[in-house]
Amino acid sequence: MTLRQFFERYGATAAVVAVLSLLILLLPSNAPKSTSVGAGTVGGNSFNANGSGTADNGAGTAGGEASGGVSGGSGSSGSGVISPGTGSAGGGGGTASGGGSGPASLAVGRGPNCRQDLREKGISIYEPPCVQFSGSNGGATSRGVFPDKIVVVNYLLPVDPGTQAILQGAQLSDSPQTLARSYEALRRFFNNHYETYGREVQLKPYTASGQPTNDEAMKADAVKIANEIKAFAVIEGNPAQPIPRVLAEELDARGVVCICTVSFRAGWYQERAPYIFSSLPTETEYSSTVAEYIGKRLKDKPAKWAGNLPAGINTQKRKFGLIYLEGQQGKVDPEYKKGADELVADLAQYGVPVAAEVGYLYDPGRNQSDVTNLIATMKSKGVTTIIPYVDPLYPILFTREATNQQYFPEWFIAGTGLSDTTAAGRLYDQQQWSHAFGISPLWVTWTTAAKSTGYREAHHGDPSMQPGDEGVLVNIYNSYFRWLFTGIQMAGPKLTPDTFAQGMFNYPQTGGKAAAPLVYFNRAHPTAIKDFIEVWYSPNTNGNDERSQNGLGMVMKVDGGKRWLPGQWPTTDPKVVDPNGAATTTDNPVGGGDFPHEQDGHTHTKKCLSCSS
Repeated sequence: MTLRQFFERYGATAAVVAVLSLLILLLPSNAPKSTSVGAGTVGGNSFNANGSGTADNGAGTAGGEASGGVSGGSGSSGSGVISPGTGSAGGGGGTASGGGSGPASLAVGRGPNCRQDLREKGISIYEPPCVQFSGSNGGATSRGVFPDKIVVVNYLLPVDPGTQAILQGAQLSDSPQTLARSYEALRRFFNNHYETYGREVQLKPYTASGQPTNDEAMKADAVKIANEIKAFAVIEGNPAQPIPRVLAEELDARGVVCICTVSFRAGWYQERAPYIFSSLPTETEYSSTVAEYIGKRLKDKPAKWAGNLPAGINTQKRKFGLIYLEGQQGKVDPEYKKGADELVADLAQYGVPVAAEVGYLYDPGRNQSDVTNLIATMKSKGVTTIIPYVDPLYPILFTREATNQQYFPEWFIAGTGLSDTTAAGRLYDQQQWSHAFGISPLWVTWTTAAKSTGYREAHHGDPSMQPGDEGVLVNIYNSYFRWLFTGIQMAGPKLTPDTFAQGMFNYPQTGGKAAAPLVYFNRAHPTAIKDFIEVWYSPNTNGNDERSQNGLGMVMKVDGGKRWLPGQWPTTDPKVVDPNGAATTTDNPVGGGDFPHEQDGHTHTKKCLSCSS
């Protein structure tokens, strides 16, 4: 049975997981009481609640020329004044002068747009540190940057017909009209809540000239975006089809910032200029965390959370198998194999061998025999614990086939492919997924979608919106805007790709609580989330999933969603299949959620926060 046949037979509701494939890009959570702006270096400083102390945001330089971006002073206010100027991306912060025409200054940590935690007034706790800008912005400081605007492309790829049929049948994909309306509402919101130094961020939709597997089309599009449209940056235009690796690489090589792509190895980012950013951990961070958890807590122990396994499979000592996505539509991407190899190597450092390793190609119309053979391989190799590095949809077939073969191993949730979401878990064979546990970069999410960050931001950006106008994917869309505008503000008035990168690396560490992933960016890992939680799947627990859909089956967050950094995982037995203290969803997370903001009914009429009109 193919995926498409599965959905035709078993109903449209199953397609929810495809829609959620990038939901974790949204980061609603709890704010620290006070945070100062990071110092003006690529490594950056982050500050504690009192505005003192430092923590390395990562080594490495952005490369090339860069301007002195936003820099905070000492003390809880984080105040200071800088003016735009040039300097190396790895150079010092503080005061820099020159650049642009006429004087310009930034008052950091003070001004009318500061809220109580010294971030910009807004909804999310991930707002950047507040600044008060006056003077000249330096004019046309880079390609796509003008005195009064910044040109950004939202890139629209054709969605695979099989996937599109699934989404349309489920009525869970947003129409082009809804997508455009939601993007415009979010563009308005972020222009009026982040400091863009008198420049309005303008979007230019761009439709891809070919399929995502067509490398030549992707290269041609990158040339056109850089040389003809002359865009400063590119963001994802439709999360149903993320920007492929080749396009991101080609844009990066031409100095175009890209808020895009799925996660890749840290080495992939380090091999190119630091102009690519996204929200999920790098694949390297996933691999090291999976290996640490398994090496410390599961190695050489019985597979006690497995179900009935065939005769001959020894459950007294776990045996691990790896299933990984290696490409789509018949095209193998060597980057995926490198990621799988990295995990195997990380496990080997803990003395954990991989008994079976099988890759697969994503193709909704592909023959079932591939899935049958994959599961048969795991079974024949005596695997007790499967690690799926997967897309959101294929585990539907993997788990059904495992049940067909009367093979019930442990499924180690690695946090990839949305296997760590409730919406996905409900789609997988429940006899199988009742044996699922592991790690996740996600957080304790909201119970009511209308209280989510993206919903609130879109409706504040366009108060004329009615419930539902924002689209079902609004909590994906807003993340692209969040990191785009964060880099623009943190860069300071003299915006270039290098000052954007420096600004991202200067963004202060934020979060680290149950409902707030720890977020910061550095050269080695230029993606947002840096910590993980422990999870397991309960097929008999009722509640709302990530889209407020009520049903049976929930991902449980151990110890209320306590988060762990790499190197901190304990050696004790996992606390899974234990409901005591486990969290699901809540609209009132411990320590509070997002900030009140729009409830007073105020609106914004200017093009941008510091625009004259």
